[in-house]
Amino acid sequence: MENPTVADLLAGGLRLGLTCGDCGRFRYLRLDRMSAQTVIDDLAQQLACSRCRSAEVALRPVQRDRRTGFWPAESG
Repeated sequence: MENPTVADLLAGGLRLGLTCGDCGRFRYLRLDRMSAQTVIDDLAQQLACSRCRSAEVALRPVQRDRRTGFWPAESG
């Protein structure tokens, strides 16, 4: 998927994960607070890590584990 939007992620049943390149923190972002037309690549340039304040963050679509049905970073 090239230049996915929030609407694309929601339609695919995906969540948006943010990983900090400096401290390694991983968090999910709430898509329901964003415009459906928001382009994920553009959003990444506007964010910083809430732990260390680094701008070295990466966003990626995340899907449930097909075997367990859990989201990565959740216990089950």
